[in-house]
Amino acid sequence: MDGRPAGSAPARDAVRRRAALLALLLVVAGCAELRARYPGPDVVFIATPEAVGGEMLKLASVSARDVVYDLGSGDGRVVIAAARDFGARGVGVEIDPQLVQASRDRAQGAGVAERATFLWQDLFVTELAGATVVTVYLRDDVNLRLRPKLLRELAPGSRVVSHDFDMGDWRPDRVQRVRGPHRDHTLYLWLVPADVAGVWRTRVGPREGVLNLSQRYQTLGGSFSLDGRELALTEATLRGDRITLTAAGGLVLSGRVSADAMEGEAGERGATPQAWSSQRLR
Repeated sequence: MDGRPAGSAPARDAVRRRAALLALLLVVAGCAELRARYPGPDVVFIATPEAVGGEMLKLASVSARDVVYDLGSGDGRVVIAAARDFGARGVGVEIDPQLVQASRDRAQGAGVAERATFLWQDLFVTELAGATVVTVYLRDDVNLRLRPKLLRELAPGSRVVSHDFDMGDWRPDRVQRVRGPHRDHTLYLWLVPADVAGVWRTRVGPREGVLNLSQRYQTLGGSFSLDGRELALTEATLRGDRITLTAAGGLVLSGRVSADAMEGEAGERGATPQAWSSQRLR
């Protein structure tokens, strides 16, 4: 013991230091919890020029039937343009609460507050099932982290548009160059492909066959047999939920995918089209 009374100045200083340290630890713990919920931006906000944002929406063929999600929506300009200029409903997702509030104020001023919603949220936890169009201006590495979520949650045929950054080996369906105020911009469009990989029991009119498809995003391969005769697939195209398969000899199967079923028409040159349907076996 040092012999100093408990109420001495050094003792009081020690108590205050311990209390301050405890308070700091509580603050840090609270910040860590908040950070876990809202971990902060992966990308520093840089606004998409207004004209470029409009071209993104045009590239996606946005209409009044669409629900447009802008992930990392910044000051809300793309969402507001979707509502104001295209009649769509828009949802902006932004991690910065000040930008969220600024976006809401801008939507109110533009007269589209009823059709433009802004969420203070991490885009990686946002439910995307209601979106028909998703727009992003992130980074290539963030796009790659986001890609599985887009493919998993968006319905086939949904459109994804990225400003300046691609999605790795998911080849875009269309690329468009746009001149902005200060530089050229690159826009990428993808249609979310239906899942068609597997073995399908197939009927073409009265004939029966088996279709075996492999898939990498919208790129397809495989084999086709009809009435026991092997027919090589010479061309296979998948755009969203629309599929076209061309077999050796000129037989073309064209139709729509819905979960484990495909149906449409089958035709050969000079012949009357027949009904075509397939059911996935595995």
